[in-house]
Amino acid sequence: MATTEIAILDALKELLEAEFKEFKWHLSNSGTKEDSIPRGKLENISRHDVVTLMVQQYRSSDAGKIAVRVLKKINQNELAEELKKKLPEVLEDVSAEGGASSSAAAAKVSTAGVNVTITSSNGGSVKAPVIHGGVFNGPINFS
Repeated sequence: MATTEIAILDALKELLEAEFKEFKWHLSNSGTKEDSIPRGKLENISRHDVVTLMVQQYRSSDAGKIAVRVLKKINQNELAEELKKKLPEVLEDVSAEGGASSSAAAAKVSTAGVNVTITSSNGGSVKAPVIHGGVFNGPINFS
């Protein structure tokens, strides 16, 4: 699995110059001043430098999530999905929003057929409102 930084960089390399410029615009206009990267820092910088700024501003785990969101905002949905598949922290975030989450060891999610594998050890807690392979709704206790 590629590191977050390399996965984001690979996605940004797929963008045309106008699309890259729009990507940077969204980073500087993401809502609150604390969440946005100042426009001056994004002006005339390379894709590598954008990745570095994103990791500095948002931490490595959140940088991937933000890159996926911005790619979707600029209608690069296919590229966003490819990036999402490369980033385990993005997959965990997506599964927490609409599927399963784990406070313990690992979560593996596959969007083709919505397969979720959750591993929990040492008393970890799993909250899974929907489990695929049978229809289960609500909390489920594993022993």
